[in-house]
Amino acid sequence: MIRIRRRRSPLFPLAAGALILFAGGCRKPYKGNPGPSPSMAPPAAPTSAPIGLPSALPSPDPFPSGPAGAANLCEGLVQDLAPHPMSSLAPPAVGRTTVDPEFGTRIRRITGAPSAEGASAVVKPMYSTMPAWNADESRLILWHREKGHELYDGRTYQFIRSLKLVSPSDIEDILWDPVDPDVLYYPSNYNAVPNLMRYRVSTDTSEVLKHFDICPTGDWGKLLSLGSDPMYLSWGPAKVIGLGCGATKFLYDISTGQVLGRATVSASIAPQPGATAQVAWFFDGSVYDAALRPLRKLALKNASEHSSLGRSGTTGHDLFNTVVFDAPAGGSEASDVGSLVSFDLQTAQRRVVVGIATGYPYPPSTTHVSSVAQKRPGWVAVSIVGDPRGRGLLDNELLLANVDTGTVCRVGHHRSWAGEGKWGYWAEPHAVISPTGTRILFGSDWGNGPSVDSYVVELPSYSPSSAR
Repeated sequence: MIRIRRRRSPLFPLAAGALILFAGGCRKPYKGNPGPSPSMAPPAAPTSAPIGLPSALPSPDPFPSGPAGAANLCEGLVQDLAPHPMSSLAPPAVGRTTVDPEFGTRIRRITGAPSAEGASAVVKPMYSTMPAWNADESRLILWHREKGHELYDGRTYQFIRSLKLVSPSDIEDILWDPVDPDVLYYPSNYNAVPNLMRYRVSTDTSEVLKHFDICPTGDWGKLLSLGSDPMYLSWGPAKVIGLGCGATKFLYDISTGQVLGRATVSASIAPQPGATAQVAWFFDGSVYDAALRPLRKLALKNASEHSSLGRSGTTGHDLFNTVVFDAPAGGSEASDVGSLVSFDLQTAQRRVVVGIATGYPYPPSTTHVSSVAQKRPGWVAVSIVGDPRGRGLLDNELLLANVDTGTVCRVGHHRSWAGEGKWGYWAEPHAVISPTGTRILFGSDWGNGPSVDSYVVELPSYSPSSAR
């Protein structure tokens, strides 16, 4: 049987002192306006400390504040394994809702890119691994092709303004602060100067938070970035971000101004911090500590599939949630393969949540995972394309799952043709779960239509007053 899969290119394992070669991911390069010249932060801004694991890295709380992660967000939603073939449905008008005929959920359209923009009629989430909403869900960021990042009201979805950012290194390289709803961070490529920027929503201004002397200035081949497969920063109290410039890769703690760990790796990736800031992921199948020392291996044949780092609502441990197409050595397709498989980064234990072992089919193509529900740890959103006609189980579907309990609900058809249609990559849904886990943002060309727009599944658990 021939299976067609849309997936990342494989990576070679990272051994001590070795270099990795990388063929490149599926991300699109950011091409935008250079933006205004950056201003410098006040002199009190953090400065680098010696490389190495800090002696007082804050220990995370066992459970983040906010609604309990174990609360059943799937209550009242479809949880069966039967086919629900997608029926015809007209897209709602901007600001209006429609009800998914098969799954009964409310879907709200929040943008309407003018078809006159042609190939630029795309307004979509940045990426599944990056929160679209800020910490209290009062603001929302979307990306508009050829216009850049745009700010919306996080509850009414009204457009506010285009953001005055200083040449972010890529579309996805925008990180909301996990605690402060007024702040976001991004690496800038302005004049090829390696600056990490801090932007304040309230003033619509950016400032240089940190200039990295360990990176070259003026070298356009070694720009500061979050790497080719970026994920979110840690969830606090430590705010650790993974960065790279050329072969120099490192973890930086925004809270303390320390470079925690540093490595020389030729790949275009960068280390990605876990939610607790205690561990890191480097796309080679190994878990590292904050000083980038290897700790343990995960049972994965290919560690570079679409994935997202999150946190357990039961144990508080860091999680690596991923699609798995191939069984590891000694494993089997029946027991190891799935559209959502969760690995505990502290113990290396694995749980198949949506997979053959739990009654689902072999993973369809173009599957993305979002684990950034900071206030509902353990809850994960998944978008799947597969057959864009939505005829089989998982085809063209959006899922909500709790990786601690194994609860899975099917929350809608996203109706996007993605790579099977004229919009290609730009119409991949890239579903993003909200911090409270009560909404799922996604992009869609709605049946290979004249534009790609953003939509939100507002789950029964959602109310504007609760999303804070």
